[in-house]
Amino acid sequence: MNHPTLATNKTCTGCIACVDVCPTSALSSTYDRDGHLTYNCDTDKCILCHQCEKTCPVISNYQYKTSGYFKSYAAWANDHELRMKSSSGGVFAAMASYIINHGGYVVGASNEGVCDIRHIAISTNADLSKLQSSKYTQSNATTSYQTTFRLLKDGATVLFSGTGCQVAGLLSFLRKKVYSGRLITVDLICGGVPSRLLIDKFLQNEPFDIRRILSFRTKDHGWKSVGFAYNMKVEDYSGRIHDYTGVKNLVTDGFCSEMTNRYSCYNCQFNGLSRKSDFTIGDLWGDKKYPKQHKDGLSLVVTHSEEADGFLKDIRDYLHSEPTDIAEALKHNYRLNNGFHIGGRMFERKHISWMFSHLSYANLKHVYANDIHIFSPWFLYKVIRKIRIILLNRIFHSTNR
Repeated sequence: MNHPTLATNKTCTGCIACVDVCPTSALSSTYDRDGHLTYNCDTDKCILCHQCEKTCPVISNYQYKTSGYFKSYAAWANDHELRMKSSSGGVFAAMASYIINHGGYVVGASNEGVCDIRHIAISTNADLSKLQSSKYTQSNATTSYQTTFRLLKDGATVLFSGTGCQVAGLLSFLRKKVYSGRLITVDLICGGVPSRLLIDKFLQNEPFDIRRILSFRTKDHGWKSVGFAYNMKVEDYSGRIHDYTGVKNLVTDGFCSEMTNRYSCYNCQFNGLSRKSDFTIGDLWGDKKYPKQHKDGLSLVVTHSEEADGFLKDIRDYLHSEPTDIAEALKHNYRLNNGFHIGGRMFERKHISWMFSHLSYANLKHVYANDIHIFSPWFLYKVIRKIRIILLNRIFHSTNR
C-alpha cells in the first residue's frame, strides 16, 4: 500500500505538525531511541490521504527562509515584574500581555508536570508565567496547531511562539486553510533541541526526589551580556529548593554542550535573518551599548515585515525597543543566521543511545556536561575532544568551499 513517507530520524524536526493534520489519528507523538520527539504511524488507521506529507515542512520543502525584509532592535519589557520573570528582556511576555489585554490568545511552551513541556493556549495574564522563561528541552506541540486554527477561524488574534521549525510547522499546517483572525508568530534564536535523555537521567539519579523543575534559568544573580551563568532550580518533595548555579548538571550543561541535539538541528533549515515568522527573539549577547539594562535582562528582536515593525510601535507602552546593529549582534548570536554545528559528526552524538544505556551517571556528566576537573583522567578526554572538534571543522569547511 502507498503509505506516506515522512521525515527520517536525520531530518525530522519533531514539530509534530504531521500528527495534528492527520484526520484519523493514525499518527501520534513519541520519543525515539535517542530521546527525541518524533511521530509513530498506526498503518491500520491510515487512509492514505497523504495530508501529513503535504504538511511536514521538511518533506514538502516548505520555504521558511526568505530573501526579504528584516530589522533588528534591542528591547526590554516596560513592566519590571514581567521582565524579571523572563529569561532576558521580557519581549515575549510584553507581546503576550498586550495580546491578552486586547482579547487575544497566546500559544507557547509550558511545563505541565515534573518536566513535561507542552504547547498550551492561554487567554489571561494570570497564566502568562506558565509560558515565560526558557525550557531547555523540546516542547510537544501536539494539538497546538489545531487549537491555533480553531481560534483563528473564530476570528481571534493569536500570538504563537516556538522554535523556527515549530512556527514553520504551524504556517505549513495553515497554508490552505481559511480563517478571519490575526496570527502573529514569534520564533527563537535556537541553538538546537537536546535529547530528553538528559532530563530523564537527571531526574532518576539526583540524590533527592525531584517534584518539579522550577526554572531552567533565572536572573536571580542578574543577566550579563557576556559570561552569563545558568542557574536551574528544582524543588524536591519536601519543598526544598535546590539551586544549580555553578553546579555541573546534565540538563543545562548538557544543553550547552550541543552533543545530544536532533540531527536536523546540526544543519537547521529554519534559521536566517529573513523568515516567514513575524519576529525572531533571543538574548542580546555581547551588547555594550546598554550596560544599565544588563542586570535586568536585554533582548534582541528581529522583525521580518513592515507589519511586524508596526506591531512594535503599537505595543510601545508594553515594550521599549531601539534599532541596533545586526552585524554586531551576529558576532555573538551566530545561530540566528547559521544552522550548522559539527556536533552531529561526533562519536558522543552518534552513539548517544548506547552511551546512556551503558555509562554510569558520573561518566555521562563527564561526557555530556563537561563535569571534568583538571587533575581528573577525564581531562585528557576533554583535550582530545577539543582537537577532534577542530579537525572535524577544518575537514568540513575544506570540503564545502
